[in-house]
Amino acid sequence: MCGQSRYKQRYGENDEFFNRGPINKKEWRDFQNYKRRQQSPEAKFYKHLTWYIAIMGFFLYKNHGNIFSFFPIAFFWGIGVLVHYYSVFGWPTEAAKMPLDDDDQDEEQDEPKDKGPNWSDKDLV
Repeated sequence: MCGQSRYKQRYGENDEFFNRGPINKKEWRDFQNYKRRQQSPEAKFYKHLTWYIAIMGFFLYKNHGNIFSFFPIAFFWGIGVLVHYYSVFGWPTEAAKMPLDDDDQDEEQDEPKDKGPNWSDKDLV
């Protein structure tokens, strides 16, 4: 019914959604939209990028390498992919580009945390 059994076979869902009996098309559509919304933004971006590369590769193949025949499509869709990237991962900043120096990390690890007096601090003589 509306792809429900195919979904059950594919994902092996043992959810109460499947155990409550037949559903109508509107409920099934709502469930599919719910599952789609649960997908992470990173996964959605990578899916978008994969489709862009696949379709542009297909166009390049069908036009025998003549990129100018579909340049407007590639250009504007590429802008859309770029905007999608920045909406998911944000703009790169100087702090993100520059890694921490190893010296800074070593200093942080070598500094002992003050836990109070130690036996070596006491005058034993």
